[in-house]
Amino acid sequence: MKKGFLSLLAFTIVAAHAQKADSAYSIFGKFEKVKKGKVYLTVYGENGAVKDSVNIKNGFFTFTGQVQKPSTAFLTMKDHKDDNLRFFVEPVKMTISGKGDKLKELTISGSPLNTDDKKLSLFLKPVKDEEDKYYAAYDIAYKDKNQPVMDSLDALESIMTERKRSFIKQFVLANPSAIRSAMAISENYGYYAEAEEVEPLYMALDAAIQASEKGQEVKKMLDVYRTVAIGQVAPDITQLDTTGSPLSLSSLKGKYVLVDFWASWCGPCRKENPNIVKAYQAYQAKGFEIFGVSYDNEKGAAKWKKAIVDDGLIWKQVSDLQGWKNATSEQYYIKAIPSNLLLDKDGRIIAKNLFGNKLISKLDELMH
Repeated sequence: MKKGFLSLLAFTIVAAHAQKADSAYSIFGKFEKVKKGKVYLTVYGENGAVKDSVNIKNGFFTFTGQVQKPSTAFLTMKDHKDDNLRFFVEPVKMTISGKGDKLKELTISGSPLNTDDKKLSLFLKPVKDEEDKYYAAYDIAYKDKNQPVMDSLDALESIMTERKRSFIKQFVLANPSAIRSAMAISENYGYYAEAEEVEPLYMALDAAIQASEKGQEVKKMLDVYRTVAIGQVAPDITQLDTTGSPLSLSSLKGKYVLVDFWASWCGPCRKENPNIVKAYQAYQAKGFEIFGVSYDNEKGAAKWKKAIVDDGLIWKQVSDLQGWKNATSEQYYIKAIPSNLLLDKDGRIIAKNLFGNKLISKLDELMH
């Protein structure tokens, strides 16, 4: 028995050491021009940001740490305003080198993920240039309170998203053995997307990438998208209304129902609310109902209730007051709001994300 205990203890120590070694990273820095100063590293993991700093000595510096999986990181310096190096920390030995006076121009070696990330960035450059122009134009229109221009730019956003996704698709198909491909799928198809778009990309990934943690994230997303595809019965939702009483989506069967995911703090949601109010006023008497699901948290409960009154949202409203951790975020894979689904009288999903005049047009089609 004692021998068995010692063997188990030895195995535990070895396993713990192996796990620690597998998650260890080191960053060796080498600057040609900047010989002294302080450099800062911020790593964004599952438990939030981990910050570290070291002094530069004769142009050299070193960071070491632990990451359980690839994590986004930023390298910054005190006097480098609006200049930083965004990269991924993974459990390898990597080198960051360059002149040091422009952090964005630094080179990373020894990290397959960062090599593939650079390849993707170069591939997406035409799209990135278009996005920069788009957001610059939107900022000007917003400052000038030019609503017609903002509306026209809003209409272009979905076109830009589709164009970017076409580039992502090309990258994934050309790089099926890159973990960056799996990450790119999650980043670009994790909202307002369908299973039929994601499935061919997931299936194109090499088996090893599919089995990886990032690959399994894509698989999880795909599985949820399949359950909430058009034609499927919407999974039931039961949360508390504004009085603290439980209310279920299934209780509204027999009517056309818009499931509206929103929050009081969400500017685009509040902007969309007048369109939903207009649709409710026009079709509520004809068998149309709305089931609002708020992504407010407990601290925002009062603001949620106030927004309901201020925006005239007189339909059914529920929330579990968990913010982005609302149960429906995983249940329906809601990672962006506003978001909505239109259900038929049997509770089947017949349309998604009907914004602007699209909701009224669809209801007009169904009820006339």
